[in-house]
Amino acid sequence: MNVSVTMRQAGQSKKMAEARLSFEERKTILKWYLKFEKVAEVQRQWRREYATEPPTRLTIARIRDKFEMHGTVCDVHLGRSGRPRTATSPASSAMVLEQFTRSPQKSTKQCARETGVSRTSIRRILKTAKGKVFIPRLLHALNEDDPDRRVQYCEWFQNMVREDEEFMGKMVWSGEAQFKLNGTVNRHNCVFWAPENPHIHVEEEVNVPGLNVWCGLSLRGLIGPFFFEGTVTGQMYLDMLRTSILPAIRTLFGNDRFYFQQDGAPPHFHRDVRAYLDENLAGQWIGRRGVVEFPPRSPDLTPLDFYLWGTLKDVVYRRKPATLAELQQEIETACAAIQMDTLVNVAQAVVHRNQKCLDTDGNHFEHLL
Repeated sequence: MNVSVTMRQAGQSKKMAEARLSFEERKTILKWYLKFEKVAEVQRQWRREYATEPPTRLTIARIRDKFEMHGTVCDVHLGRSGRPRTATSPASSAMVLEQFTRSPQKSTKQCARETGVSRTSIRRILKTAKGKVFIPRLLHALNEDDPDRRVQYCEWFQNMVREDEEFMGKMVWSGEAQFKLNGTVNRHNCVFWAPENPHIHVEEEVNVPGLNVWCGLSLRGLIGPFFFEGTVTGQMYLDMLRTSILPAIRTLFGNDRFYFQQDGAPPHFHRDVRAYLDENLAGQWIGRRGVVEFPPRSPDLTPLDFYLWGTLKDVVYRRKPATLAELQQEIETACAAIQMDTLVNVAQAVVHRNQKCLDTDGNHFEHLL
């Protein structure tokens, strides 16, 4: 019983100690915390400044959390006349907006660290100023003759759609992508604050080492995924075509005719790969030196690039796989979860994108979608 009384008295003493902190002392604690971001350093600064025992770690954390939630270190539950003090005053708002005017790609976390205004208050200030987050698109820069090639391909594709109502069901789009354990290029972490969409584009993707994955997409279903060990070479791709890719497609299509599309990546252009496709898919494959040329630097025209890889990476990295085995399992699970209705919508998007490409004479068109 004596122990219980002692503990209760100790708790009351802590509450009294916290209550005795003046507004200026709370401001000082917050200022130190925002500067050093360490509770122990705040306590060290207190001893140096006041030569007394510092507030507890819990008290300091409560002051920090109160500021993050309410934008003030005052007691928000204490009845008083007038509006409570907040961090969204005209002066604070002007300071925050100036930060984003000078550096529109600044994150709210960085702004909070530099200004001492909470992230919640910063978002409120930006919302009041009608600021929005715009995510840049990743684009491949086109060479001088690329638009003509893109127009030629899109004209052929749209003509096939008009002449053969079953043509879309005969298409098999394919491609590879790279996954890695600690994530990939993530456009959701690259933002641009502005009142109106500035249509910012990033024209170069960053290639990073990881697990190489092949997938095929058709109206009959998703094909794969199949996995490569290490860098994909022409011989490795040829072996995959023979042992996995074409057998899987033929299982899906039976004796029905299909068109196999691949981009112009170096492994796809390998002499033995082209010879194998000419022998086994004569007049049925689309790609570099195929019966129909697929235009280079055109990920916006294939559903693997404009839909599948981004969708898979969003799902897979949300699960935070810790090993390559877990990463492969997550990729397989995400592929299996894609519905047929989704594939139909994606195929319809291909037709729409081809038309937009024609409307822009083969130039970039995604800003018009």
